[in-house]
Amino acid sequence: MTKKKIFIGTGITTAAVLVLLWVFVFKGAGTTGAVEAAVNLQGVKAVPGSVAIKVEGPSVAEPYRTQTIRSAIEGVVTFSRGEGETVEKDDILVTLDESDKRISLQQSEINLSKAQLNRDKSKDLLQKALVSLEGKKKLFTEGALSEDQVDEAQAAADNAEYLLKSAELDLSQARLALELAKKDLNSTKIRAPFSGVVINGELVPGDMVSKGAPLVTIADISRIRLTAEVDEFDIGKVEKGQRVSITSDSLGDKILTSKVDSISPAAEVVNNISIFKVSAVIGNTSGILKPGMSADISILIKSDKGLIVPSKAVSHIRTRSYIKVLENNEVKTKKITTGADNGINIVVLDGLSEGDVVVFEQPAGFSLGSTADSTGNSVIPISIPGVRK
Repeated sequence: MTKKKIFIGTGITTAAVLVLLWVFVFKGAGTTGAVEAAVNLQGVKAVPGSVAIKVEGPSVAEPYRTQTIRSAIEGVVTFSRGEGETVEKDDILVTLDESDKRISLQQSEINLSKAQLNRDKSKDLLQKALVSLEGKKKLFTEGALSEDQVDEAQAAADNAEYLLKSAELDLSQARLALELAKKDLNSTKIRAPFSGVVINGELVPGDMVSKGAPLVTIADISRIRLTAEVDEFDIGKVEKGQRVSITSDSLGDKILTSKVDSISPAAEVVNNISIFKVSAVIGNTSGILKPGMSADISILIKSDKGLIVPSKAVSHIRTRSYIKVLENNEVKTKKITTGADNGINIVVLDGLSEGDVVVFEQPAGFSLGSTADSTGNSVIPISIPGVRK
């Protein structure tokens, strides 16, 4: 015969109910006796709530952008910003001695004037050679000049044309030299490409710098970039624009929010695990975050509101989901629509009513200690009369 005993106990919170359904099955085995088997069914009430799926990781605060300014010319330092100084865009960071550059500029201006005069002179010579050539060709047709004289005039015109082209090239070269001289003079004043803070400035007046040498490093800390490492198992869930929560010891209980700004297109293999870098950018005009500070970021993958039940209570068959509910001391199966599932709890969006007792199996002889899940529901052991522990 089969006996069913249902014991309903109250959980630690009013939102929780524990149901233990013990089914004792006795099967006759001739005259030798009976075999006893037990199945434990645990149940909790479906309560309103929400489930959030997150990817979390540690990160370090970095400036939104950093740039090291290098010298475009060789020169002697006459002024330099110090570390920690705040600058605005186009403010002077470093100046180099400009006396030699001014002399070079003046020389380039003189060379340009000479090239212009030479070009004008060559143009006049070509014009005269062409007029002479036309006159001799006319005299040749009248029989007053020989063919050799016409050929000489043609050669003179060709030579004048070549001289003009050479003069024009010299003029172009002089113009280019002047532009370079102006650029070198302008390069004696190194300006900030954006507003920020000098984070590396060690030059002093009198220092000699070579072309390409680093002069100063400037960082934009009005915004802070936080980059976390996400492994290949979670990166498929992360998308640009997802909400990011930022916590740090330096922030106390304050939580900052941002969005996923970028995801590295390729992985970096660390200890045989593919790691991707995910970054978020947050405003920092108050300076509450400083480069180098550690922080934890939490990326919200999905969040749903509805009725919360344990994840293990739901069965999934292809694209459909089912759950067992206790109704009138009978266990019935219902089809449901589910939402976010964090592996502990799952949101039921449709097919279940608030207060329904959701039932799921526990292995026979399974012993439960006092526990509480993330919804606040509690599971407590209940002593069943007549059953040995």
